[in-house]
Amino acid sequence: MANRTIKMSKLKRAFQMLGANRPQREICEALHMGRGVLAGYKKQADSTGKDYGALGRMSENGIRQLLSAELATPVTPSGKKKTLEELLPDYVGELCRDRRLTVLRLHEEYQKENPDGYRYTQFKKAIKDYRYAHNLSFHNEYIPGDELQIDFAGDCLYLTDRKTGVKTRVVLLCCILPYSGLGYAKAMYDATMEHFFGGISDAFTYIGGATRVAKSDNMKQWVKKYDRYEPTFNDAAMEWSAYYDTSLETCRVRTPRDKGPVEGIVNKFYQSVYAAIRKETFHMLDELNDRIMELVNTFNNRPSKSCGKSRMDVFKSEEQCALRSLPPSPYRFRYRKDIKLTGNYHVQVGKEQHKYSVPYQYVGRELGVVWDMDTVEIYCGAQRIALHPRRFTCGYSTEDSHMPPNHLEYKHSKGYNAAYYREQADGIGCNTRKAVDKILTGPKYVEHAYRSCQGILSLKRKYGSERLENACKKLSQSGAITYMMIKNILVRNLDGEESTEIVTTAPDNSYVRGADAFKI
Repeated sequence: MANRTIKMSKLKRAFQMLGANRPQREICEALHMGRGVLAGYKKQADSTGKDYGALGRMSENGIRQLLSAELATPVTPSGKKKTLEELLPDYVGELCRDRRLTVLRLHEEYQKENPDGYRYTQFKKAIKDYRYAHNLSFHNEYIPGDELQIDFAGDCLYLTDRKTGVKTRVVLLCCILPYSGLGYAKAMYDATMEHFFGGISDAFTYIGGATRVAKSDNMKQWVKKYDRYEPTFNDAAMEWSAYYDTSLETCRVRTPRDKGPVEGIVNKFYQSVYAAIRKETFHMLDELNDRIMELVNTFNNRPSKSCGKSRMDVFKSEEQCALRSLPPSPYRFRYRKDIKLTGNYHVQVGKEQHKYSVPYQYVGRELGVVWDMDTVEIYCGAQRIALHPRRFTCGYSTEDSHMPPNHLEYKHSKGYNAAYYREQADGIGCNTRKAVDKILTGPKYVEHAYRSCQGILSLKRKYGSERLENACKKLSQSGAITYMMIKNILVRNLDGEESTEIVTTAPDNSYVRGADAFKI
């Protein structure tokens, strides 16, 4: 037919109007039809030998068959077309297998073997048409609460260091319930097993139940050995599966349509999450995940334009009741190692190399360390001797109760300030307070002055408050006071009232200049 897109009802009406001897211009205006289109169909009708009135009384299907029979002239394909049609399956297969290959490269190879073949534009159109004709998809029917699909987003997100501004990449785990389309996303430092299994466990916590099946591609965190019919899952996956009473499934290799819903949710998260935070800066992973969860909740609660229900509405009304109950606590993948505690009384965990304290009494003992995403536990035999929250940055986590007394005292001394030393001196006496004030207001560096004050106050433990106060009184008229001066008085027992020995005095020298000599 001249125009295959024209409706048969319109064409039937056109023949009826032609049979009534209506002008072609009037017919075209009434039916919104081009005059060339009408002339083409009129010519085909004339070739059938039937009058227009008879055609107008025929059924739409009869008109279609009659006109199609007139046009059905066998066309023999040219030699170059037949050659290209034979090559198309191999070309399209190569393009699917190798992402680096381009249509332009294939056309160059085709031209070398077929110099008289099609040019690039027709060659590219032939490949496009072949792909379209063979791009068939199967429509899956999903059961409420039956399946959770899992995948990682291809693009990364970033955390920015507050001090240096250096950006650290983090990955995004995406999950979906295919029946309702309810999505879940969580950013993680990496895709290792401890984060992966923690993430999908948190997905079950988010939806409030477990599905019968968990499906993913053949990622190494999941599958030990791939087989299309009986894949071998690793021990961690089997342990996770048993914990939630969930079956494990994998997709065929390089067949993303086997998990089409989660592939789709990744693209939707690019639009609803990535686009929303593209100009925002995040310094902590928890801060980033809070923002992601806010956007995911908005996405899940957005009403559909077609039915007016949101994904969350469908989930709560049709799918939530079909989920299996969850264990009391989420599953956490756990690592374990045995160590001998060194004199540092800290153990190092994870690739972040964070160090966690252990009671110093266990130095030299064989200990076991067990850790997951949330906690780090240290055992001596069957007894747990330390518990720390997991940290994912390099550094130290030290509890005061794990430190020996001298280390604890040193740590506390580093946190003291001038107000602390003055307060402690007030508890001993006014002369001790004056001595401490002189040292703190002296020309020493602050750190040195603090060390001197700490030394003076430490004399109280050996000599007592009264003797220390008397020693400071002996030096009350002195221009300068040091820790060693007070210590010498106490060691030589010069702090008593009966002692008349002069402790210190200014030298009697006429050449010594005082402060007045330097006034301007």
